[in-house]
Amino acid sequence: MALRYNEHMPLSLISALSTPGILLRRAPVGLLLVLISPPVFAQEVPLWVVVGVVSPVLALTLVASLALISPGRGKAGLHLKLLVLWVVAFLLASFFIENDWVIWTPMHLYILHLSILPICVFHQVLGRVEMAIAKLSRTLFLAFLSLLLSVLVTLFVTSLAILPWEYFGKLTGIHTMGRQGPATWCFLVTWFFLQAAMLIVWWFHRRKQSN
Repeated sequence: MALRYNEHMPLSLISALSTPGILLRRAPVGLLLVLISPPVFAQEVPLWVVVGVVSPVLALTLVASLALISPGRGKAGLHLKLLVLWVVAFLLASFFIENDWVIWTPMHLYILHLSILPICVFHQVLGRVEMAIAKLSRTLFLAFLSLLLSVLVTLFVTSLAILPWEYFGKLTGIHTMGRQGPATWCFLVTWFFLQAAMLIVWWFHRRKQSN
């Protein structure tokens, strides 16, 4: 999707971001533009760029939650360092490398890490609320928390994983891409796996407690 001319946008930026391929290789420029002027570019920049700008806020929130739930274990610090590594590697690769798959490898690692974070947070919460809340209230709270985390992270993870979904669509012939990103069923599949992962963690935790 090409960017249309806007009087607030220099002509050089239009030429730099005029095609998806160039935008992919100039991701840092696109991210910077969204950060500087969201009202101007919100309707013009591809959805994955907007999601890419906002996703670190979600990642940092999950890391901060992990730090509050399990302080002193160093897990949150390790997650934070890895997240920064993936983002920096993606930004550097987008400038110096032409191959799209190589550019997106660190971003795919970032997406995978973002998928794992809510499961880690949920696992830590399980131990914290075990003795603090009554059984019925605990069950309702954990069910709500798992649903909230899985839905929220699904929106970001699916939107960012455009290359895997596009490749899957070309490989199988199944429609996977819409106008602004992955099709609706792609979000549902991602949510299913995230929710299932949390339920499995919950089941193992309850089994361990019963034993």
